[in-house]
Amino acid sequence: MIGNRIAWGSQGFSILEEGEINRQTLALEVTAWLVCRPDGEEMARFSTLEAARQAVEQQEPLSSQTPPQ
Repeated sequence: MIGNRIAWGSQGFSILEEGEINRQTLALEVTAWLVCRPDGEEMARFSTLEAARQAVEQQEPLSSQTPPQ
């Protein structure tokens, strides 16, 4: 199940929470964070939010140098 979406960086990347609903608390237990490119394509899964943020920050300089198609 997908939880919250976090916009990160300046190029349109998104970080999505992925996990399962705890039946007792009805809260989402996040198991991974998915990083999606600005076009919506999934880039990678990470075990921590900080790792997902770092991946976006590493990609952004590369994305901004890519010529428009």
